[in-house]
Amino acid sequence: MQRELKAQRIAISHLTLLPDKAFNFYTDRIITLQINYLKLLKRVKENDLKNRLLTYADLSFTKEALGEIRGSVNGILSQNKENKHLIHLAILAQGKYELSLQRLNAFISQKYYKHLERITALPDYKYIQNLLFNITNKGKVVANVSPQEWFQRSTNVVEQFFLLEQNYLHEIDIYIQTKSHRLLWTLIGDVFLFLIITLFTLLLGLRLKHDIIQNVKLLDQYKRAVDRSSIVSKTDKSGRITYANEQFCNISGYTKEELLGKAHNIVRHPDMPKSAFREMWRTILSKKPWFGIVKNRKKDGGEYIVEVTVNPILDQKGEIQEFIAIRNDITEIITLHKELEHTQEDIIFRMGEIGETRSKETGYHVRRVAKYSAILAKHYGLSEEEIKRLTQASPMHDIGKVAIPDSILNKTGKLSNEEWSVMKTHAQIGYDLFKNSDKELLKTAATIAYEHHEKYDGSGYPRGLKGDEIHIYGRITALADVFDALGTQRVYKDAWSDEKIFQFFKEERGKHFDPKLVDIFFEHLDEFLAVRDFYNDASSYMKEHSSKKL
Repeated sequence: MQRELKAQRIAISHLTLLPDKAFNFYTDRIITLQINYLKLLKRVKENDLKNRLLTYADLSFTKEALGEIRGSVNGILSQNKENKHLIHLAILAQGKYELSLQRLNAFISQKYYKHLERITALPDYKYIQNLLFNITNKGKVVANVSPQEWFQRSTNVVEQFFLLEQNYLHEIDIYIQTKSHRLLWTLIGDVFLFLIITLFTLLLGLRLKHDIIQNVKLLDQYKRAVDRSSIVSKTDKSGRITYANEQFCNISGYTKEELLGKAHNIVRHPDMPKSAFREMWRTILSKKPWFGIVKNRKKDGGEYIVEVTVNPILDQKGEIQEFIAIRNDITEIITLHKELEHTQEDIIFRMGEIGETRSKETGYHVRRVAKYSAILAKHYGLSEEEIKRLTQASPMHDIGKVAIPDSILNKTGKLSNEEWSVMKTHAQIGYDLFKNSDKELLKTAATIAYEHHEKYDGSGYPRGLKGDEIHIYGRITALADVFDALGTQRVYKDAWSDEKIFQFFKEERGKHFDPKLVDIFFEHLDEFLAVRDFYNDASSYMKEHSSKKL
């Protein structure tokens, strides 16, 4: 067993163990300590020795919980992005750490209390606390924080606790030896031994009674603290609600009487797929916690969104007794995020329209191109995330035209060779505007601006890319842009008839356009024509905001 523990700790020190596995390692260690903690309460009858051993267990709790914090935060920093699961692990580990540290401060001797104060005054310890506060309280990952630095500095603090633990264990060993020698002398007289045992038993009983009362009070305070700060419910093994706190009743609109005895589907929102709850049950029935974001329905038909942790509660035999669910209301955060996405999308459309209106074209060109691109992307088989990103970024395909002189951009006649060379630079200009962005949406816009004038046979510009060398975003936007441009009157040409456009597309299949995209165009022609009819004049804006058809 010791050899396995040593191997696990070496893996954690060398960063070769996944954060979840590292977290579970320390969690298992804490569970083992808790079991030993309970055994000590039952088996050790000598009050002073029991206090020393329990204090040693609390010290071990603190060290192992710090190891959980180290592993979970290291995973967060390594990914350099918000990870709800790892943040939950960090919060759980922080709770264990603060609880054990509070109990340790209350019972540790003055000598080791000063040692503990020196550890908590270390720069590395303050570094851990500050970074942990930003992650668990503010819910954000601190930029430019090195996972290696975090791991090294948190390891330094763990090693300090380990050293304190070893010193304390050594002192307990000396204490036990000394105590043993003293007990031998007490065997000299039966009467004296009887008196000592009687007195000791009396004191132990009083102390045990005091400790139980204190623990009951602490547990009650912890329960009330959780009830005040979170939405809490408990269910039996069949999923029937056995407890719901005031927060749950307030947000759902149901009374406790209406909730007790019911399944949680009383607040299930129709938008939530049943598969999500099947996955939750599979997880918690395997005796593991489940984390997720759930949309719920209020009694009055309204909705709210919560971040949920469901924990199975096990008895001493490891069997499930009940489940407890702790939720945080994130409705406002989700609403703000959606509003931000809508604002971002509107800004991008407005920027795309700027490029078009400079060339005296309707701004609805970019909206039609976006819708055409979405149709092509969907039937081409792109993911929902890719379709969304392409649809949002395609309006920026001609943004580079803002740098083209009006004398060229709005010329009614044919452009000269020199003017055509200038006109073609708008693809490079659009790419240069966004190429250095670290945002996926703007990087997509850069790709589209750069490649939507490339042709499948390699005769396009600015780089003469061919076939699959052209990004699928560029190939899709090229077809969408040309379809709309040919059917729209411009300063330099009249609008083409549908028959002429369709013939042109057939002729350019495999030349200008990706043949698969041309086939998709004709297979779903009714969808393209419906978009064109819908966005055909200035009233389209009002139709777009009053209709859910497109």
